[in-house]
Amino acid sequence: MPQPADASNYTVVARRYRPQRFEDVVGQDNVVESLRNAIKLNRVTHAYLFSGTRGVGKTSIARIFAKCLNCVKGPTDQPCLQCDICQAIATGEDVDVLEIDGASNNGVESVRELRQNTGLRPSRARFKIYYIDEVHMLSTGAFNALLKTLEEPPPHVKFFFATTEPGKIPVTVLSRCQRYDFSGITPEQIVATLSDICVREKIDAEPEALQTIARRAGGSMRDAQSLIEQLLSSAGERLTVEAVHRLLGTASDERILDMVDALADHDSGAVLRLVDAAASQGIQPTDLLNGVIDFLRDLMVLSAGAGQTVLTATPRQRPRLQAVVDRWPLDSILAALQILPEARSKLRGSPHSRTIIEVGLVKVARLENLSEISDLVGRLIALEGGLPPMDPSQTLVKKKLAPPDPAPTPPPTSRREPTQPPPPAPEPDPPPSRNEPARIQPASTELPLELNAVLAIWPQVVQKVGLGLGKGLSQVAPTAISEPDVLVIGVPPRYNWIVEDCGSPQSQAKIEEALESLLHRPVRLRFERSSQEVASASPTVVAEPTRHDEVSDDPMVRKVVELFEARPVLMEVEEDLTSTSNA
Repeated sequence: MPQPADASNYTVVARRYRPQRFEDVVGQDNVVESLRNAIKLNRVTHAYLFSGTRGVGKTSIARIFAKCLNCVKGPTDQPCLQCDICQAIATGEDVDVLEIDGASNNGVESVRELRQNTGLRPSRARFKIYYIDEVHMLSTGAFNALLKTLEEPPPHVKFFFATTEPGKIPVTVLSRCQRYDFSGITPEQIVATLSDICVREKIDAEPEALQTIARRAGGSMRDAQSLIEQLLSSAGERLTVEAVHRLLGTASDERILDMVDALADHDSGAVLRLVDAAASQGIQPTDLLNGVIDFLRDLMVLSAGAGQTVLTATPRQRPRLQAVVDRWPLDSILAALQILPEARSKLRGSPHSRTIIEVGLVKVARLENLSEISDLVGRLIALEGGLPPMDPSQTLVKKKLAPPDPAPTPPPTSRREPTQPPPPAPEPDPPPSRNEPARIQPASTELPLELNAVLAIWPQVVQKVGLGLGKGLSQVAPTAISEPDVLVIGVPPRYNWIVEDCGSPQSQAKIEEALESLLHRPVRLRFERSSQEVASASPTVVAEPTRHDEVSDDPMVRKVVELFEARPVLMEVEEDLTSTSNA
């Protein structure tokens, strides 16, 4: 690697490769386009505010913009870079472009001096430009003293402000500026820039090494250039990924993937051994935790079906991540992404950082394979309806109804209540009178619709229509076949809400579609309200506990109500036998 002739004249990489034109700026295309259009259309305003995190190009764009305005060939969006003004602005030494540190010049006296100098014409340039870095550090009195000048400055004065915390700037100042928010630079853009620097420095760098540096930089180009500066002075003429991890003290991707495998396998012992091995090799537990969180994010997007947005994993590592996704549910990955960042937030100021990280990782390793809350709700609905619990090997609720009596008897006509009108049917024949009792018709086709066949697949129908309609259908059962392909569902008086929920045209069409897909034939529904009451009993008989009370007293139900702050939606209470007898 070539060495400078005079070490005292050496310039660091971040300054040597600072952008000099708008074309050289990386990752801020929206800001560059807006400023160039302002110059071309002669709409340059008097105050600009550049906000964004460190190392994203705020100072570089401010200097480029100043060169565009004061270049001898300007105003132009293509400064010559050859005149004395352009060269002086590039080094921060131009007398008409004043760069002020807001942290050390934050008092009223400094702003008063600035206001007095704004009345003076520029020495040789077109505009006198004041660039205040970290402007949010100015005191309240300094901001107030600057307001009038900022609102109506002399025509030859421009203000450029830069800040990493725009929330600390008073709104009275924000309203007087054009604000541009700088975004973080993507890892791909950082890698491309670092690769170009390595070519110019005649350094052979592995792509994975540059990707590791880009991830460590966290969206800051200056941080990435500072890291490459450190590595170039230590690694020699070849930069490998092993050298990067060794010199920066970071965990290798393979070590982090081993940790992810241990978490997915619920192996707490392996997790603790990996943490100890990393610490014994000088790797900070915090870096190991950050790497695990980055790869968990990629696991989340892979499990959600958005593999094109993977940020950390390389194409060579994708198959290994996919193997983890195949055996670790998305809900468990999401839970891990909640536990580990919470553990990281506890590290600040704590002398037990390793212990906190180990506790967080072991919590994730001890997580069971979680399922969606809808499955848990389905289990509760099945339990409340007196159905057997769901099969743990399946993800949907399996509901099963006890078969009704062999010969169901239709209720008397004299006590029948008006029924819900059936939905319009495609057959030309009108439906039977609502006042007639349901009757079983003889088979009129080669494959007649049989009640026993419907009862056999009824649990599947309850499952197929989903939890919303299944809640009601699990409480009732078909009672008769009226006309060919017309299924009658009797609804007791206390379940009248089922007719309102399931008897609407949209709901009824969904249920009929589920029946048709299972029976392979069209089926129409008709809900009939039954007027049968509970048989009278002796006044001395005490009512037994209801099914709802049994469900409410179940330990699992109580725990779910406590965790999710649930509330009962449907209350099913047995009728008071004493009051019925007295009536």
